[in-house]
Amino acid sequence: MPQLAIDATCLPQYDKLDGPTRERLRAVTRKFREMSWESLLAHPDLRIRRLPHGQDPRIRTFRLSDTWTGVMLAPESGETFLLVHLLPKESAESWAADQRHDVNSVMGTLERRDAAALAPVVPAEPSAPPRPAGAAPAATDPAPAGAAAGTAPSGTAGAPAGGAPAPEPGGLFDRVTDRELERLGVDPEIRGFCRSLKDAAELRAWRPALPQDQYEVLSALAEGHSVQRVLQEVVAPRRPRIGAVATDDYDTAIRHTRERVIVVGDDQEVEDVLAGEFNAWRVFLHPKQRDLAYRAHFSGPAKVSGGPGTGKTVVALHRVKFLAEHLPLDGRVLLTSFTNALVESLKRNLALLLPDELLDDVDVVTTDKLALDVVKEARPDVRLRTDTRGLFANIARQHRLDFPPDFLYSEYRHVVMAQGIGTLEGYLDPDARRGRTAPLDTDRRRAVWHAISEARARMRTGRALAAEEIHAEAARLLAERSEKPYTNLVVDEAQDLHPMQWRTLRAAVAHGPNDMFITGDNRQRIYDNTVSFKQLGIGVVGRSYPLRVNYRTTEEILTWADGIMRGRVPNELGEAAPEPPGSVRCVLSGPPPEVHGAADEPDELDALAERVRGWLAEGIAPGDVCVTTRTNRLRDSVAAHLRARSLPAAIFNPGRHSVTDEAGSVRVTTMHGVKGLEFRAVAVTGATAAALPLMDHVTSPDIDENQHRADLDAQRSLLYVACTRARERLYVSWHGEPSPFLP
Repeated sequence: MPQLAIDATCLPQYDKLDGPTRERLRAVTRKFREMSWESLLAHPDLRIRRLPHGQDPRIRTFRLSDTWTGVMLAPESGETFLLVHLLPKESAESWAADQRHDVNSVMGTLERRDAAALAPVVPAEPSAPPRPAGAAPAATDPAPAGAAAGTAPSGTAGAPAGGAPAPEPGGLFDRVTDRELERLGVDPEIRGFCRSLKDAAELRAWRPALPQDQYEVLSALAEGHSVQRVLQEVVAPRRPRIGAVATDDYDTAIRHTRERVIVVGDDQEVEDVLAGEFNAWRVFLHPKQRDLAYRAHFSGPAKVSGGPGTGKTVVALHRVKFLAEHLPLDGRVLLTSFTNALVESLKRNLALLLPDELLDDVDVVTTDKLALDVVKEARPDVRLRTDTRGLFANIARQHRLDFPPDFLYSEYRHVVMAQGIGTLEGYLDPDARRGRTAPLDTDRRRAVWHAISEARARMRTGRALAAEEIHAEAARLLAERSEKPYTNLVVDEAQDLHPMQWRTLRAAVAHGPNDMFITGDNRQRIYDNTVSFKQLGIGVVGRSYPLRVNYRTTEEILTWADGIMRGRVPNELGEAAPEPPGSVRCVLSGPPPEVHGAADEPDELDALAERVRGWLAEGIAPGDVCVTTRTNRLRDSVAAHLRARSLPAAIFNPGRHSVTDEAGSVRVTTMHGVKGLEFRAVAVTGATAAALPLMDHVTSPDIDENQHRADLDAQRSLLYVACTRARERLYVSWHGEPSPFLP
């Protein structure tokens, strides 16, 4: 029975098709699934054509409409057709003629290369050695009917002959031997080519022409990673569990290339896959992502970290899917994050991934909601206090403490509750305030402790508890239960959780295999929480995994945004040690970010309106544009200004609105509101010195210098998060004095 697979390359093109052409594509894909190859070739309306001078005889073009052409791969063996690309009629044949598809014998994946572009720069051999049985003919051989226009001649890369000049010393890959490249899945043609490269920028320029998985290998090597590390992080996750895939087994390779290819079985699956890039994460997973999400056994808590756009949330959602599919009787999974907005986004996306019967076994709530529900079971009259900071300021005045107003609350939150200190003796311990810069002798510590104790007593008496108190009580109650409420627990955006929240989570699930799965990135920590997993009984040693490939943001945007961080090396998630070296690689490229400084706010908003108008004129849909601001006041002002300039704009509250709501409007939200989301074009406006940092949210250095720096870093991260929500276009503006955080 014929089957159809779809390459991820088609997804952005599908967005450009009009309604009738989309319907026509669905009808065509149905024919590819239902008709024999002979019938398809004879179909008068499809006009399937072999390219007489193409690099790959397996490639065919077919008529989609009067203006659009489809490109497909039709292997000689097997019954799986691959829809490779959708292109305007005038450019389809020239593109298709240049491409060649090969099976990577080491990774078992299907790769595409621009063979025409590579041909002039690939070293030639005067003669090719005998080919093994089943191998494709060399590029210089006449390709027999139905045979592959095969691989380039093998031979000794680095010592090309046949008139090609030997590469000069100092090449990008001089430290890597041919044998090592071969082990990593780099074929003879690309081995010969890569010996001519001098630097990583040259490699990146060639990326569109190179086989996808081999580019990943070369890119990692170019960053200085060891051969062994590349073998473990890039090659091993791609290797098929079924054993080696023959170089002519295109059918198996297509099915194994799950990072870029999905096999579809009916019209609904075709529609789901082609529905747009936003939903692509449901089916196209990087091999490393798939390995972590669907690994059968972790012996304890596992941690996945990585920069923006590396797919941490994707992995978390798919991990929930795996756990839900393998639950024991009466088992439950908890998926949790820090804010209501993030949880609502997780709920919507999980509903796209899981059928209803599995969704019933998963709770998706904030960590605070989990704790409050646990406490209310035992004490229904308890409620969450919202004025905790003011309560501590009043207590400090009544006790006549000679500290700044916020000192007592800071000491309560970052020392007493963060470390779970419950007695005066614990607070008097010399190590209790390690890392705090404001010195306190014994008498002053006693005074502070008595004031904190009184504040906590008032909360208990009034039954209105601070979030930290709610979690302390929830952790105690959960620890007393012999049967835990959850079998497995998945945490997204873990970097923003307070130690007390972690204590609740640790107590909500029994210790054991697959108990906790944690994803996060300290670069994106926008709240002032520091955590030691070891001290909290969450052991991740030997089960920490980095994601280093960014699939969302262009290299130009990410490089610019990295300037916001000023070279700061964040600590490893849940640890005090710096994050291990290793940069994130981007698979996308595009125009550099635009920056604009204005004399005053009206001028800045006028320029913003013109930038948004320009994006819409370029064909970017209003729903794919987001404008972010630091404050609610500026958010409302921006939305009103855009509407006054006849631009479709709506205030976007991710806690209430889905990203599919208000699809006809530009979204306007705060920097906190955009966390965890992504858009084709993002404008960050109001990036002024007065707003970033917003000093009302920064601890005074008189209270604690370390906390002061941590608060500044959190606001720096907030700007970084806002800028890295952009996939393709980024615009940053200010009026008056710009933020010191800007690159």
